[in-house]
Amino acid sequence: MTDNNNLLNKHSKSVSPVYNFVFFLVRLIFGSKPEPEFILNDFEKVNGPYILLSNHESFYDFYYLYRLPHKIKPVYVVNRHYCTMPFLRLLSRRAGMIPKKLFFDDMVTPVRIMRTLKKGCPVIIYPEGRLSIDGRTNPIAESGGAFYKRLGVDIVLTRVNGAFYEKPKWRKRRYRTPVTVTVARVISREQAASMSAEELNKVIADTIRNDASKTLLCKYPQKDKAEGLHNILYRCYSCDGLYTTSSKGNTITCSKCGKTFTLDEDYRFTEEPYTMASWYDHMAEVEKKTIRDIDLNADVTAVIYSNKGKKRKERGKCRLTFEGFTYESANENFYYPMDKLRGIPFHSGQEFELYHDDQMHYFYPDEKPAQVARWAHIVDIIKSMEGQQGEE
Repeated sequence: MTDNNNLLNKHSKSVSPVYNFVFFLVRLIFGSKPEPEFILNDFEKVNGPYILLSNHESFYDFYYLYRLPHKIKPVYVVNRHYCTMPFLRLLSRRAGMIPKKLFFDDMVTPVRIMRTLKKGCPVIIYPEGRLSIDGRTNPIAESGGAFYKRLGVDIVLTRVNGAFYEKPKWRKRRYRTPVTVTVARVISREQAASMSAEELNKVIADTIRNDASKTLLCKYPQKDKAEGLHNILYRCYSCDGLYTTSSKGNTITCSKCGKTFTLDEDYRFTEEPYTMASWYDHMAEVEKKTIRDIDLNADVTAVIYSNKGKKRKERGKCRLTFEGFTYESANENFYYPMDKLRGIPFHSGQEFELYHDDQMHYFYPDEKPAQVARWAHIVDIIKSMEGQQGEE
């Protein structure tokens, strides 16, 4: 332990004053909130640097994983955008964060991960690359298993539960709720080396997978559970009306057919579809019927950040078809075929985003802000169809 500490103090930025200050502020924000329940299993037996992989239910997951009893404080792989905005750029760099472009391959991030591990620091990665939308764990990249094998370190697989209903992607208000962090499995470097990349990837996906609707930790008596939910459930479950849903209090209502769905204290609808995941699956089945002819168009305000954090705005048009994504403006014009898109991250009811020419593009539609969830959903559906075709 002494050698590791000396190595850490000499080389690592993760224990810099800025790193400690960031988490000090976060802890102040959490206030008197009870600590998560930790189920550690074999975690305390892990020595040396390791990769920690976890599902991603809430923005606060990073704090819960920080609270694990790490012998050496971990370094996080984070959305590169947070490392380019003027103030956050300085903060994240001095805190030792590792920037990563969401859904894009690059050579820099893997090198930084390897260097951090060689310095003796554990690294935390969310292999989904984004927050859960409906309470279920998102698919993970197929290339992950090969990369984790190549690192040659132990792999710690954790599962966070309870955080989804604390602060889901679509709700502004945060609820104080029980959270558990389970170290579900530790794969030694020797075990990882003996697995194929495909086997390792499957073990990772199966182990960190969670479904919040099936693992409820408490009741939710709050009176605003559905607020903002229409920005995710953009089609009516009853009549399939598009952008006809609105939410208030504990209900989501369709302006087309008049149907109202109510959430109970178990955060379930009192009638079919019962769960948000089932509603999301129903929307997918509706979209699949016309998916090959899909043609979405939106006039947008684009907010663009350079890799140095410089910001500019412009007007443009986005288009999404089964073949790919196009953006056109007076300043630039680019196209990504679907095989180059892994997914489209989005902020509920606000914007969707992607990188181009090393610049982060945020696209804010002029109309129907709920459509950003649909754009992301359409890409996910097409990518899942590609996967199914590959298995046949």
